[in-house]
Amino acid sequence: MAQHSGHLEFILIPENKSFDSSFEVFLADTLESKQIHYNLRYQVYCDEMGFEDKDQFPEQMEIDAWDDSAVHFLVRHRKSGHWLGGLRLVFNKHDAFPFENLTQPYREISLAEREVSVEMSRLCVIKEARRFPAKRFAPYGLPEQEISEENDKIKSIYNYKNQTRSLMWGLFRAAAVYCAENNIDYWYFIVAPALAWFIRKEGFEFQQIADACEHRGLRTPYQISIENILANRLWQKDYKQHFSCYSDLEKEFAVPKRAAQS
Repeated sequence: MAQHSGHLEFILIPENKSFDSSFEVFLADTLESKQIHYNLRYQVYCDEMGFEDKDQFPEQMEIDAWDDSAVHFLVRHRKSGHWLGGLRLVFNKHDAFPFENLTQPYREISLAEREVSVEMSRLCVIKEARRFPAKRFAPYGLPEQEISEENDKIKSIYNYKNQTRSLMWGLFRAAAVYCAENNIDYWYFIVAPALAWFIRKEGFEFQQIADACEHRGLRTPYQISIENILANRLWQKDYKQHFSCYSDLEKEFAVPKRAAQS
């Protein structure tokens, strides 16, 4: 049931549709569901943006050494079942987070802090589900690139840009709820200036924790509390359904299959 590639048909979603009525978020708790995220990352980071060498991923799944220490989230369109994007939360591994390979924190992160923190990364949304290029909003995007006109050959799943943003907020909300349920208090993340501005503009409060560094453009690491994320006004009228487990989705498909064989 995993959809790893293929043409995504045009789907028009009216502006007044809520995130909860149009999309759903899943915790990728099976190998198959994690592979969906790896393939979405391949489409964005290898195929579209060229940030990763696609020759290193012949199976079209962008994966790295941190994935074994991470949990993954996926978002899909309810009606069509198309997988549109995802992100991961990386747990402390050998007393390190991914951003520490790029720049060093202003102060040492204690073991106690590491145990209640994760790093949010590999946020991605495929181009068919975006109004603007990935390089504008993705964490590893080029922050100063001018927004170009949408290519007529790309069928956008949206006709309003505010719905493009809702995919990211839906993933943020679900991942933050997961953290609250699992006694995780903080996120680290390292992003381009444009994305940091974009997140702060929505009322999220976060602090810089290390010097900016050069990594496919200028990147700055930040820390944000789960309490701050969950207190945001965005969640007052939408994003109420949090997330489901992919394994539960598999069970739903397994029942009619067994019935058909009996």
